[in-house]
Amino acid sequence: MKLDYGTLLSTAPVILQNGLHIRSPLLSEISEISFPVYQSYLAALMLNKESYLYGIDHEQFHYLTNYSEKEKQAFQRMRAEYDTFTEEEKNILPFMDLVIFDPVLLFTLEQALSFFLSSRLTYSQDKQGFINAEKKDPVYIIPKACYPEIADLILQRNGISTKAQKAETPVFKSKLAKALYDRTLEAQKKKESVIKADKNMDLPNIISAVSARHPSLNIQNIWDITVYQLYDQFKRLQVNNFYDIQSMTVAAWGDEKKQFDATQWYKNFITEN
Repeated sequence: MKLDYGTLLSTAPVILQNGLHIRSPLLSEISEISFPVYQSYLAALMLNKESYLYGIDHEQFHYLTNYSEKEKQAFQRMRAEYDTFTEEEKNILPFMDLVIFDPVLLFTLEQALSFFLSSRLTYSQDKQGFINAEKKDPVYIIPKACYPEIADLILQRNGISTKAQKAETPVFKSKLAKALYDRTLEAQKKKESVIKADKNMDLPNIISAVSARHPSLNIQNIWDITVYQLYDQFKRLQVNNFYDIQSMTVAAWGDEKKQFDATQWYKNFITEN
C-alpha cells in the first residue's frame, strides 16, 4: 500500500481497519526516546528475511555475543533448519518465524511498533502475531503475515521510500535543472541509508540545518513538526537554494538560451499512482 503525498505530510495518523493508528512522530517525541534509539527502530523495521540472514551470516560471532548458550543453540538450530528448506518454502516462510528465535530483535520490534503505533505491543506465539499488551483480554492486532505491510507503512511515514514509492522524473528545460533534481535524489538516498555513517545526513544535523535556513522554522519551534515534514522541508530548501542561484544568474546575465525554468521551485518529486 502506497501512501499519497498529502497523507505523508499530514500530522494525522493513518487509521487502518483493525484500529491501528500509524503516525509520523513529532521531532519532540523522537528527542524524548533519543535519536540513536529512533534510528535503531527504523533499522529493525527495514529488515526482511534476506537482509537479516545476510547480516547474521557475516556477523554471527559478534551478533550472538550477549545471548545465552540456550538462545545461541536455538538460533543456530533455526538457521540450520532454514538452510534445508526449498526455495519455495523459504519464500513463503513469514519473517516473524525467524525473528521469534532472536529475543533481542523481537524486543526491538515490539518497542518500535509500540512507539510508532502509540500502543504497547508484544508478540504472542499463541496468537501468531503482535497483540495489545494493555488490554486485560489481549486484542489480536497484527498477524505475522501482515507485519511486512505494517512495517512498510511506518517507514513511509518516516520519510523512507519503499519499493512502491518512486520518484517522479519530470521533463527538464536545462541541464542545471536536471542537476538539481539528481542532487536532491542523491540526498534522499543518503538519508534513507540510516545505517551508513554520513554525519551530514544525521537527523540532529538536518534539524539544525533546516532551523538555520528556513524562513519560519527555528531551533525552538521545529520540534512541533513531524519527521516527514522535516525531510520534506529539507528537500524544498535544497531546491529553493539552487533556484535562487539560477534566478540571480538570469537577472544579471539574462537567459538567452531559455534554460531557466520558473516552475522549478514547486516541482513534485513524488509520483502518486
